[in-house]
Amino acid sequence: MKVLVATGSKYGSTREIGAAIGEVLDEAGFEVEVQDAADVLSVHYYDAVVVGSAVYGGLWRRDASELVRDHMIELRRREVYMFSVGMETVVRPGQKLDEADGLARDVGAKTHQRFPGALEYDHLNVGEKAIIRALNPPRGDFRDFAAVRNWADQVASELRAVAAV
Repeated sequence: MKVLVATGSKYGSTREIGAAIGEVLDEAGFEVEVQDAADVLSVHYYDAVVVGSAVYGGLWRRDASELVRDHMIELRRREVYMFSVGMETVVRPGQKLDEADGLARDVGAKTHQRFPGALEYDHLNVGEKAIIRALNPPRGDFRDFAAVRNWADQVASELRAVAAV
């Protein structure tokens, strides 16, 4: 089974999570390609697609959301798993859905997983630094690669079951 892992990442944190997911799927025996979402020209040759993005203000990066929107019909015919990476990863009951939830619903994704991200203040541009100073969120790397690998293992198990049918 051929699997695409595509990420929308501005500073590399989400790209590294996508690479970790790709490693787990590769170790599970799948033929895996890991790409930036902006570089994906087609999903036609893949049996399954894992797509993720950094989240800013409830929105996915444009390259990742456009990948999903531009290939919506083909993605609906494949096994699709989605993940979001950001500082606000906890969803409270009754909370309004964000863009990624809507994309996951529209494409029929099997799951949409949220992972905490990294906020490296020194990498931000002037405008981003101004927003961060005003919001004062925690700074640092909060990524949990054990949780990422655990989720990727679950995806691999589900894909094995589909491949066996």
